[in-house]
Amino acid sequence: MTEPTPFQPGDQVARPHLRQAANPATVKGGLAVALGLLVLLLPDLSVSVVSLAAGVGLGVSGLFDVTFAIRGRRRRRSGSRMLALLRGLTAIAASLLFLVSARDALTVLISLLGFYLLVRGVLTVVAGLVGKDRSRRGLRLAGGVTSATFGLLAATAPDTLAAGLVAGTAVAAILIGSILVAYGLGVARTQSGDFDPASATLAEILWDWVRSVDLGGDRREALAESLYFEAPGRASKLTAWWVMLLLSVAIATFAVLADSTAVVIGAMLVAPLMVPILGLAGALVNGWSRRAIESTLLVAAGTGTAVLLSYALSAWMPVAVAFDSNTQITSRVNPTLLDMLIAAAAGAAGAFATVNSRVANSIAGVAIAVALVPPLSVVGISLGAQHPDDARGAFLLFLTNFVTIVLSASTVFALGGFASADRLRQRARRTVLTIAPFAALAMLVMLPLIFTSEGLLVSSNQQRQAHGVVDAWLGKDSTLKVVNVTVADAQVRVDLIGPNDAPPIDELQQALSDEFGRPVGVTLSVAPVTVTQMDAPGAP
Repeated sequence: MTEPTPFQPGDQVARPHLRQAANPATVKGGLAVALGLLVLLLPDLSVSVVSLAAGVGLGVSGLFDVTFAIRGRRRRRSGSRMLALLRGLTAIAASLLFLVSARDALTVLISLLGFYLLVRGVLTVVAGLVGKDRSRRGLRLAGGVTSATFGLLAATAPDTLAAGLVAGTAVAAILIGSILVAYGLGVARTQSGDFDPASATLAEILWDWVRSVDLGGDRREALAESLYFEAPGRASKLTAWWVMLLLSVAIATFAVLADSTAVVIGAMLVAPLMVPILGLAGALVNGWSRRAIESTLLVAAGTGTAVLLSYALSAWMPVAVAFDSNTQITSRVNPTLLDMLIAAAAGAAGAFATVNSRVANSIAGVAIAVALVPPLSVVGISLGAQHPDDARGAFLLFLTNFVTIVLSASTVFALGGFASADRLRQRARRTVLTIAPFAALAMLVMLPLIFTSEGLLVSSNQQRQAHGVVDAWLGKDSTLKVVNVTVADAQVRVDLIGPNDAPPIDELQQALSDEFGRPVGVTLSVAPVTVTQMDAPGAP
């Protein structure tokens, strides 16, 4: 007879942890996080792998279609079989293109998809404007604008968009995977799930997560007290907000004029614009129409006031602003996709700090991370100095921050419990309709940002290529040092310093033309080095 196994106290600790780790939601989430991190850590390889995976998928799909067309049941219509054959042959051809040249095929596919979405988006906008169904007009217009903008981006910047889609998918996988891990651990620990995580879909798990983290009515109203200027004490709250806004604009304007980064940071700390923006995000996900309108009007009024005040202050200040060297201006007139990513992270951090009392003190750091008032000060200063291009660039930066913060904060509010689960279920369509215009506006804002980012990326790559050609032209034993290499259109300027003569310039021009694949002009500047030495008196 076998003796029973002695009881081990550690089993009570180990088994729950094993059960949590073996939960299907936890496993799926862990895999999603791991794959997302792998894609972000290996960007070049990731795009190639995604392209190859798309090629394999198209090939398999094409083979199925061809097999059906050849061996399909006779009762099927011949038209459907011919269509399947055509679709299969097209998919196989595309698959071969992917397998031969993955990156080029992905670029071509995104470009074709872009033209399709552009045409479809324009037709949807036209149908929304002239259609008789007014109940869906807003959603149609928002969807059409989003489709057309995304299509234009895909058609004009396919390489940048391909990398962005891969990176965005990886980030989404990490975020959703983290939620699945947290959900799986919670279900395994409390056994409170309403369904089996092994058979639940992603949408069901996310919806159950939203229900489980709901903060409740009392906590939600307590948070709303800090986001909205309502009775009691509405007048005093608004007065304090306006006073802080005016002071922050004044500080930011003087800081920009003085080109002082430290003072600009102080203006960010006291700027109160983040409050109504987060309030707008909270109102959108909860379906609070009145609060959403009031928050939007407050942001609009604050924006206009900030521009007018900075315009007036700069006009009265006897300070000559160098727009080409003032770092507070030059850093805010050419926004890129990096600024949108910063705003997305800052908006998510601000929303999380709002709903989580443990990190509420971090809201000051969020205010520093994303610029709201300083770009508006730059707009006013630029308008006063007759620099409309700089004013447009600075306002685009503010608009980028505003729209991105609203969207990212809305997402965090929905997943963090600030949004009412019942309201989301009952007013799902209304919530989509209210958020859709901001999504469309985000796509419109993204359009110039992608072009600016792509231009900077191309310029940086060309400069790096030119620098490598110059180093090879000089050789390893050259005493000349490269001071600067700049590329502007079809002209390359090379600044050298050293005591010796440079190699023939025609060799450099030919090497640069071969590298860029087009004729280029070269401007060479060599600064001589003169060394004068005097020995100490009496030295041998």
